[in-house]
Amino acid sequence: MRRIKLVVDYVGTRYHGWQVQPGKDTIQKRLEEALSLLCKEEINVVASGRTDSGVHAVGQVVHFDTNTEYGLVAYVRGTNNYLPDNIRVLSASVVDESFHARFSAKQKTYVYVMYQSKEERAIYANRAVRIDEIDTNAIDKACSYLLGEHDFASFMSSGSDVKTTVRTVYRAELIKKDGLYEFYICANGFLYNMVRKIVASLLRVGVGKMSVVEFRERVENPDINSLPYVAPAEGLYLLNVEY
Repeated sequence: MRRIKLVVDYVGTRYHGWQVQPGKDTIQKRLEEALSLLCKEEINVVASGRTDSGVHAVGQVVHFDTNTEYGLVAYVRGTNNYLPDNIRVLSASVVDESFHARFSAKQKTYVYVMYQSKEERAIYANRAVRIDEIDTNAIDKACSYLLGEHDFASFMSSGSDVKTTVRTVYRAELIKKDGLYEFYICANGFLYNMVRKIVASLLRVGVGKMSVVEFRERVENPDINSLPYVAPAEGLYLLNVEY
């Protein structure tokens, strides 16, 4: 028995999120089916985290245990032969049995992609979110208050059973690149809907519906469900996971 680590990317548009659900088409379901066909045994995969319906990934990390001893290329190309085009295995490596895709992760980075336009753009459909003109200086100031260790309960949707809502953010930055606005956030972990709720609040700051002071108060005085705004799923990408 050996443990294999995979890096996977996918377009989450047509799937009901990552996690297996009865009667639903999910990323995990497709990947486990493909690996089971390849390995000729039942395979269960563990991911670094669950992405919601419509959310994408550039560098999702998973692990699974198998009795097979294929070459690493086989776990990449062989699995891809059984996967739809919107899910791809990018790399495979053998890891120690102590490695755990979720619990061994040190930090994750997400990027939220937006474009500024008066009209919806077909080219960005389900891949980026249209926004109006924004005050980037105000957003930059608000981003600075996210850095460091905070209780992010204000930016969590209910329904999560986490032991603590305290997280450490290492990077929170809005970058304009090639006509797109990309918000990068790196932390040692994320709460349910945390990134999408942060983005929604930052955009409210950007259009003057929330002041920078109000944003800072939400960070410094956590209150679950105090911020009902959640940005659309289609702009969110799990960029990478570091171990």
